[in-house]
Amino acid sequence: MTGAASAMTGGEAVVAALKANGITTLYGVPGIQLDHLFNALHGAQDWLRIVNARHEQGVAYMALGHAQSTGEPGVYVCVPGPGFLNTTAALSTAYAVRAPVLAIIGQIATSAIGVGGGELHELPDQTAIVKGLTRWSGIARSVEDVPALMETAFAKLKAGIAPVAVELPADVLQGLAELRPARAAEAPAPKAPREEDIARAAALLAGAKAPLIIVGSGAYGAEDALARLAEHIEAPVIAHLQGRGVLPSTHPLAVGFAEGQRLWEEADVILAVGTRFHEARRNWGERAHHKVIRIDTDPSRFALGQAPKIAIEADAPLTLARLSERVEAAGPARRTRAGEIAALKGQIADAFATHLALQMAYVRALREDLPARARIVADYTQIGYVATAAFEVEAPRLMLSPGYQGTLGFAYATALGAKSANPDVPVVALCGDGGFLFTGNEIASAVKHGIAAIGIVFVDGALGNVRRMQEELYGGKVVATDLANPDFVRFAESFGATARRAEGIEAFREALIWAIAQTGPTLIEVPVPKFPDPWALVEP
Repeated sequence: MTGAASAMTGGEAVVAALKANGITTLYGVPGIQLDHLFNALHGAQDWLRIVNARHEQGVAYMALGHAQSTGEPGVYVCVPGPGFLNTTAALSTAYAVRAPVLAIIGQIATSAIGVGGGELHELPDQTAIVKGLTRWSGIARSVEDVPALMETAFAKLKAGIAPVAVELPADVLQGLAELRPARAAEAPAPKAPREEDIARAAALLAGAKAPLIIVGSGAYGAEDALARLAEHIEAPVIAHLQGRGVLPSTHPLAVGFAEGQRLWEEADVILAVGTRFHEARRNWGERAHHKVIRIDTDPSRFALGQAPKIAIEADAPLTLARLSERVEAAGPARRTRAGEIAALKGQIADAFATHLALQMAYVRALREDLPARARIVADYTQIGYVATAAFEVEAPRLMLSPGYQGTLGFAYATALGAKSANPDVPVVALCGDGGFLFTGNEIASAVKHGIAAIGIVFVDGALGNVRRMQEELYGGKVVATDLANPDFVRFAESFGATARRAEGIEAFREALIWAIAQTGPTLIEVPVPKFPDPWALVEP
């Protein structure tokens, strides 16, 4: 955008940057250091929806859900000190899953930073904490710094560098200066692969006898090219957590970790695309005969584990498209493994159905009764563990998890952000009674803002996974895992939401169909027994 400079406060410059970059929803909790930002936000309500919450972690998780479910920036704002610290579980989760979250964090006055005078909300070194939880951060020392910092923050997100943060001292938000009009950040051109790398990788894949592909969120956008390549070389595609849906779950070559473990040993060429490639290497071990090809925009990942045979620092969609073309040109498609892969998938499906029958009954009901494009937010809970592995998803961003951060209790507030960003599809939070109350207070926010997410609370009266470990691994040393619960139906209704209790799978299905039809927030309480251990199948 071009134009003459005009007088703006720092707060007005932030709001102008949000508008220039297409932000239409902001999740935030006001407070004294943010007064002059919220003064500016007051005049932006004709184009900007401002969603507040009952706790700072609520707005940060909502921004996370917005970002994870859309791939577009989720933006939250909080006061410094304890307000910022309350958001750090969500910010660390955004770091784990590389969600494009922008944290706008208040700061004490610039003259007081680092003095240790005991200012309201002062931390010894807030900036150091912010840096440790983001992939880029900046602090404005003057009003004139604000436009460039905001533009850089959005540019980093568009480049796939996420999450990011901007710290804004109170005096900077209040100050007035002549500032240029805000500009939209430009996305960098995707990095193309080197042709010599493509040639080497294509030769390896074309000559492989038992190729295997592993994908993570870095493969988003490469769905068609991935399917073409996998089908031509008849390579099973392992997807776990963030990678699920890059190849639809129903595709004959789509497999999970349970199948992947059995395919790993015989694999000769392994193509890892946009993934940390950590769990497979850690759990199953790299073999001398494995020839690994890695594709990633983050070259630091290539240094983890044994050095790959070929490392391609480039955009995954461009690289997979070129690989597919070269491999197809090298020879006809392979057609020798279909029966073997189908049989293995059938064996694993039978194992889930047999050993995890209790969990799978609910997972099947969810899949059969929810539309294909519904979003599932899976908390760290018994049904959530199994759903992340066995719930069928047809595209990326439909199954949301906390990734390696394993953030217990994140799901309900995260689902509110996902529903806020995707109002036309059902969004379901799968929660246990242990995790739900971490953010269950945000039912108040759901009611206030009309966010019709569906919360499902599976109630076994315990931190079930931990208690099972105490019983089975540690000789019955059960401690601190039993819970005292409210009546969750009455709890939800007390905020003005609608709720039902569903005992048994048929009642659960009826309640789910009812919840999908509602226009406001709903909650389903589901009493459940002790569940069998899922880990041998979920993460073997």
